[in-house]
Amino acid sequence: MADLLMAQPALPLNTLGALPLAVPEEARPLLQTLLNAPGWALGFLDRELRLRWANDTLAELTAHPPSYQLGRPVAELWPGLAPALLPLCARALAGEAIPGERVAVVSDPSPQGEKLHLRLTLLPAVSGGTLAGLTLLLQDETAQVREEELLRESESRLKALLDLSCDGYLLLTKGTVVEASRGSASLFGYTLEGLVGQPLSRFLAPESRKTAQDYQGSELPYELTVLRPGGQRVPIQVLGREVPFHGKTAFLVALWDLTGKKAAEEAATRAEYLREQLLGVVGHDLRTPLNTLQLGISVLQMDGKLEERQARQLTIMGRASRRMERMIHDLLDFTRARLAGGIPVTPAPMVMGAVVERVVEEYRLAHPEHPIVPSAEGDLAGHWDEARLAQLLDNLLQNALRHGFQDIPIQLSVKGEPSGVLLTVLNKGPLLPPEEREAIFEPFRRGKRPAGEGLGLGLYIAKQIAESHGGRITVESSLEQGTSFKVWLPRRPSSR
Repeated sequence: MADLLMAQPALPLNTLGALPLAVPEEARPLLQTLLNAPGWALGFLDRELRLRWANDTLAELTAHPPSYQLGRPVAELWPGLAPALLPLCARALAGEAIPGERVAVVSDPSPQGEKLHLRLTLLPAVSGGTLAGLTLLLQDETAQVREEELLRESESRLKALLDLSCDGYLLLTKGTVVEASRGSASLFGYTLEGLVGQPLSRFLAPESRKTAQDYQGSELPYELTVLRPGGQRVPIQVLGREVPFHGKTAFLVALWDLTGKKAAEEAATRAEYLREQLLGVVGHDLRTPLNTLQLGISVLQMDGKLEERQARQLTIMGRASRRMERMIHDLLDFTRARLAGGIPVTPAPMVMGAVVERVVEEYRLAHPEHPIVPSAEGDLAGHWDEARLAQLLDNLLQNALRHGFQDIPIQLSVKGEPSGVLLTVLNKGPLLPPEEREAIFEPFRRGKRPAGEGLGLGLYIAKQIAESHGGRITVESSLEQGTSFKVWLPRRPSSR
């Protein structure tokens, strides 16, 4: 067939793509099929690089009609291909075979022109010992090249995704790094070239090398320690999966830097130790001398032999000791709430009215100058922690005493509803700004106005007690009505 193609220029051609008359009739169908195989553009150029013959596929590459193409130079027929084709034709005319050269051309000179990727072969055609011209073969690989580009883009996206989802990755075969990401190079403190081709164990701390060997091929997460140049140790977490690589099995491992996590764990451990120390100091070391002080004040007050000035001073000291005791209790409750996720309660059957009467009576004795007006309505029975509800009421009344006008009574109402009980503490005082209402239940927050005595934990603890009972607490404030704290409690707390 090659001899036939080389000899064709000497044969007369009437139309583009037509077979010479010398071709036997019985061979024509087969030869026509071969010359017009899909995807192959086949033609013959004379020594002046003019088209002497072309199959249908090659003829379609030019915008000119078939009758115009014969005898025309390639630079005129394919101006977009000519810059790449002409230098190759010169080499082929010098006797060099050009096998499968890839060239890229633009089919249309406009900005929207489609880029074609062609594989070009040029073979010198000799007839009777003389160079007659060139045999030209073109194969359109545009679709294949686009698929390769899409595959490379997809691979690039996957690598970028890996870089985003972890701190780096390595591809290992038999424990040796065959591919690495920039993130892993930064993590290990080496260049990519310094990682690839090296065993992973070279970059690990001595105590981690056996772990890496034991877990090689494992798909379970484990931890290693990287030893950077200069001796810096970096804890990492490793998670791997088997993947195909060049027809073999490799291991892709994702890496996470645990430096921040380890530091946070150490800080949490230190904070936990400090909290335990604080609980010990507050719960025992401070309460013991405080109890002694309170006992001594009580003994002196019961003696009855004190002068009026001394008795008044002891009363002031007694109130100060009770405030100190209250702050200690608040600190303990705050710490328990943070450690346990809430204040623990022990609900039992009780009637809300009884605890309200007791708390109000205590306040009347302690603060006779500031009246409290209680009211009760409806069914007030339920399952609650009586001691904690007394503490909640005590905290709300303390807040009302500090922020309310002294000559206007505090309203304390309890109302039984079908699903629970609504408790309201209302005091007349300055308006509570909206920006303070958002943060008033946070710990150690006292608002912008002077809050008097205390640590700023009372409302936080009241909120924790309400929520531990499955209830809620809200605040409303206006110049006309005053500031009211409303606590709604279900009759029976849901299990937490």
